[in-house]
Amino acid sequence: MSDILVQIIFGWPAIILSLAVSVAGVLKNWPWMLVLGGILCTPFALYLSGFPAVRFLSLLLPFFQFAAAWAVHVKWKILAGVFLLPLVSVSIILATIVLTQ
Repeated sequence: MSDILVQIIFGWPAIILSLAVSVAGVLKNWPWMLVLGGILCTPFALYLSGFPAVRFLSLLLPFFQFAAAWAVHVKWKILAGVFLLPLVSVSIILATIVLTQ
């Protein structure tokens, strides 16, 4: 049971849910959903911080979502989308690495 819980918190379900909640927050103009997405992204970001190549960037991933929440709050949807790009790109890069092994 604990293995499944760890996979849910640190694995793909958390990444996908964080991205989905964040995109929905931008589309619906709900900053609180982006904050929730940042909170959901935090365990994944802390896990990624153990890898030297992405150590600093991974620690900033939740803060990009919090910045996107601020951008949605001040009605700058394009800037909010730009702030979500680091999480999307890290997720795509990680998925590519996993799928090509």
